[in-house]
Amino acid sequence: MILQLTRLYCTVNPLVGLSTTALRLYGALEVFRNAEDDDNTRDWFRAPQRDRRLRATGFSKADIDKGLDALVKAGVLEIRNKRRTLWYLLK
Repeated sequence: MILQLTRLYCTVNPLVGLSTTALRLYGALEVFRNAEDDDNTRDWFRAPQRDRRLRATGFSKADIDKGLDALVKAGVLEIRNKRRTLWYLLK
């Protein structure tokens, strides 16, 4: 029964069921959102020196990699590589 309810809530809110690390990372990525004023990248943003800036908030490199993977699998984050720069889109 609990598993069925979790699946139902995950359908409504994909953040349900994510680890606390992934949820903290999702919140931390919000800081980078809208930092770009370029109209070509309206919803996309980049996190320059991602590892260094996020490590300063208490994330290890492994936490960052696992969290990004979990967010992509949950469908709330899209990542693309353009000219050797990672661009992110929070959904």
